[in-house]
Amino acid sequence: MRNRFIRSLTVAAAALVACTGIASAEWPEKPITFVVPYSPGGGFDAYVRAVAPEMEKILGTEVVVENIPGAGGQKGASTVYRSDPDGYTIGIWNVPGLTVPQLLGKSTGYDLTDVTWIGNLATSNYALAVKADSPFNSLKELCSQGKPFKHSDTGPASTSSVTARVAMTLIDCPIQNVTGYKGSTDTIIGLMRGEVDATIKPLAQLLKYRKSGDVKILMTFEETRSAEDIPTSTELGYPDFANFDLRRIVGGPPGIPADIQEKLSAALLQAADAPSVQEWAASSNNALDPVGAEEASAIMQRLMDFYGSYKDVLAQ
Repeated sequence: MRNRFIRSLTVAAAALVACTGIASAEWPEKPITFVVPYSPGGGFDAYVRAVAPEMEKILGTEVVVENIPGAGGQKGASTVYRSDPDGYTIGIWNVPGLTVPQLLGKSTGYDLTDVTWIGNLATSNYALAVKADSPFNSLKELCSQGKPFKHSDTGPASTSSVTARVAMTLIDCPIQNVTGYKGSTDTIIGLMRGEVDATIKPLAQLLKYRKSGDVKILMTFEETRSAEDIPTSTELGYPDFANFDLRRIVGGPPGIPADIQEKLSAALLQAADAPSVQEWAASSNNALDPVGAEEASAIMQRLMDFYGSYKDVLAQ
């Protein structure tokens, strides 16, 4: 309810700015590129392709989805960051995955403290899953097999990789991160093929494979249950795990004018509220948690501080 109220205020503010003539009245004059820093078919791609058609209607111009995979999302992120700050190039950012290289002082081609944040589109809780016929029926069994359990992921900078490495280190559970998969769907398929022991992925995504009988979910990273028959990390004695989640935050290059930032933010929020997007979210079990530019900026500052406290673990 609070988020819906905030969105209403954001939309109203954008309309007021436009009416007073402060906004760039001629913007947009050409198509907007919406970058997804991963291959087609994954979760980030699905969210962007759901809202892009509605943003087109709202902004009155084409919104072109462009997939730029590579370097765990860094290639697409740096492409957005280096673009002209005119609002015609924006992207969806994987957080905390894209925070890690910067926190470790690596060359990334972007600086998250300078990104023009437009809004948070979704927040996803994680879950730990194994193959349906796996001999492991609990996190304790997985961690007590006498060797590191193999975990599938796209790369060390991915959000689920960050979650897995930090969370398992906190409980002294040996883990071997097996990377190189093209997207989150491929990591789950790798699990189903028996290439790894387990994977940590968004709960909504894993529930679909659980329903088809391909995986079993051992634990969710939550305080309270969202799935009645799956225990939470808090119940199992790991309350800190609930702090790890996946943010799908939309941002553009540094220096986008405030009025264009506001137009983009309002369009994103309106698109997320559109009936077609709401229906997609419900039918696909992909939760929406849209907030505007100001709150997204505050979220990013908090997350940078939070994950910065685990730099030693992430550097391992």
